[in-house]
Amino acid sequence: MDSTFAESEPVRRTFFDRYLAANLILWAFTYLLISVRSLGMQTPWPRLLNYGLRRAAVCAAAFILCIGFQHLLLRSAGWSRFRRLALAAALSLAGAIFYTALNHLAFYVIAPAADVSHETPMDVVWNTMLTFSSLVWSFVAWCAVVFALNSDDRAREQSLRLMEAQALAAESQNQMLRYQINPHFLFNTLNALSSLILQKDFDRAERMVLSLSNFLRASLEKAPSDKITLADELAAQRQYLAIEQERFGERLVLVETAPVELQDALVPGLILQPLIENAVKYGVARTTRPVRVEITAALGERGLAVTVQDDAIPDIAKAPATLGVGLANVRRRLEVLYGEAGRLTCGPRRGGGFAATVELPLERR
Repeated sequence: MDSTFAESEPVRRTFFDRYLAANLILWAFTYLLISVRSLGMQTPWPRLLNYGLRRAAVCAAAFILCIGFQHLLLRSAGWSRFRRLALAAALSLAGAIFYTALNHLAFYVIAPAADVSHETPMDVVWNTMLTFSSLVWSFVAWCAVVFALNSDDRAREQSLRLMEAQALAAESQNQMLRYQINPHFLFNTLNALSSLILQKDFDRAERMVLSLSNFLRASLEKAPSDKITLADELAAQRQYLAIEQERFGERLVLVETAPVELQDALVPGLILQPLIENAVKYGVARTTRPVRVEITAALGERGLAVTVQDDAIPDIAKAPATLGVGLANVRRRLEVLYGEAGRLTCGPRRGGGFAATVELPLERR
């Protein structure tokens, strides 16, 4: 079998009902059109019923023939346009000849109708040509319908494959962005742990190891593509901040505000971790005074809005001009997962500190 024919098989199976419906409508319309033309001949009703049954049998045979034509036209999907048009023309002529011959048998050969017995040979030829010229356009119309539906089916198939490819690409990119978080976080944590060991502060080092274990368990037991509840995300961030509090002690003050009705809202896993890490790295770590790190969840114009902000005024060293890959990572993940519906806004706060807000559609488990 030609590969081009094989490719069209799934489309035919998926949308075959549309072809069947179009075929039925075409021949129902053709039947009604021919029947209406016969009504003006002052023919008695019993005879009209007899003719109607014969005409219905001929149209039913044409309906079945068009199913075969449909398969031939669909199997030619890989042919050139000229060859397909030539095939359609040949099938239309063959269909019209078939219908005309079958109609002739039904009305003139098999149990001839009463009012055709007095027709002259020229009348028969004229009626035969009239039937042929009228019905050839029904088969031409059917070929055009098949081409149109097939073109639409292929466009749908291509659109579906494009959507699947985009979804796979987005999923792969989301996983890549998610995987960037853990190495970056582990690097900072292990450095802090190494410092505590060198200082022989084994109690704090042990608590940090336990907190690190809990944080990794919470973050790694979910697939990178999974969305988790806001409650689970906040719980994971508390584990992270417990690690940082071993480093900074009372200099790190956590304030968390999340309404109960938003606890089951879904968010990408670890979406807040880079924001909180920035608050610690560029806020807490650069001042000797206590720094208030606030996490606030609320309903915004776009849905769920989660803000991470601090009130730090650095007095040890100035923050760099850029805050690293963390915020860019968050912004890209939101674009991948939500498109324009996801947004990250961030910037310095008036009076000192920094604020970053994640906005995304409100989804619930």
